[in-house]
Order: sequence, then C-alpha cells, then structure tokens
Amino acid sequence: MDITLKHGIGALLHESDQILTQEPAAWIFDPPQADAERMHRIMIENMVFHHGLGLSANQIGMPVKVFAMRVDESNQAIVCFNPTIKKESDETVMMKEGCLSFPELFLNIRRPTEIEGQYQNADGDTIDVHFEGLAARIFHHEMDHMKGETFTDKVNKVFLQSARRKQKKLLRKGRNNGRTS
Repeated sequence: MDITLKHGIGALLHESDQILTQEPAAWIFDPPQADAERMHRIMIENMVFHHGLGLSANQIGMPVKVFAMRVDESNQAIVCFNPTIKKESDETVMMKEGCLSFPELFLNIRRPTEIEGQYQNADGDTIDVHFEGLAARIFHHEMDHMKGETFTDKVNKVFLQSARRKQKKLLRKGRNNGRTS
C-alpha cells in the first residue's frame, strides 16, 4: 500500500467516515513504504494538537496500523507501529472514556487493568511493553482502532442513545474539542 504522508496537522475524521470501521493495513518497513520517522512526528504533533491521550493514524485519514499514545503523567509519548496485545489481565475496570473522532461523547467502557503488548518503533525494532491503569486503557482503546472498531461498539444501544443525547447538549454549548466539522 502506498501511503502519502501529509505534513503538519490533519483534520480528525468524522465518526461516520468508513476508514474508522475498516481494519488498517500493516506498516511496511522493508522496503519502506514511507518515512517512519516522519510518521512518528506527524502522529505526536497531531495527538498533541488535538489534545488526545492517544491517536490512531486512521483517525487522521491514514489507514495504517500506527498510533501514538501518552504513557504516563509526564506526557511521555510513544508511537506504535503494527501493535499487538499479547496478554490481558482478567481484572477489569469500568471507566468513562472518550474518543477524538466522537467529540463530546463519553461512554462507560470495561477494559483490562493490565496488558502486555508489542509494537515496532520508528526504526522497526520490536518493543515489548507492560501497561497498567490508564496507559493500559489507552493502548487497548487504540488497538480497537487497529481492528476497525470504535468504543461505541462496546456498549449496548440503550447506553449509547443516552450518551448521544448528552453529546448533543454538549455540542450545542459549543464545546467541540477544537475539531473542525
């Protein structure tokens, strides 16, 4: 797959965009399909610009298995190419979650408290990770995007309809997280 890397900040795709419901293609390192270092910078810049804890490439129109995420309170961030989850804890926790592609929509989602995962960095090196708490939740949320799923797929219709009513009220108040519609 040929992916053209845009420079600078990309607009967030609307939740109805089909890219968000399709499994993205793997990032190809050999031969390189694009400059991974440049992709790394683009992902971090966009995550920071859009005030996200995480951001998947498909959310800004690039259907490849790459996401950026913050890993701790110091705002340290990583970019994960071709990530996978190797193991999830049996212990889970319910927590309110949002998604940049769904402005002002917040849903209670149950996710594992710990995960073990793997990804490639911009050099193509394989990195093994263990995350707990919020970092585990972020990694898990972004992994949903890597499967063409969103957090709305994890709740029943009644809860989603209730959250949509609240979302409409918040959007009417003009708070849309800096998103361009």
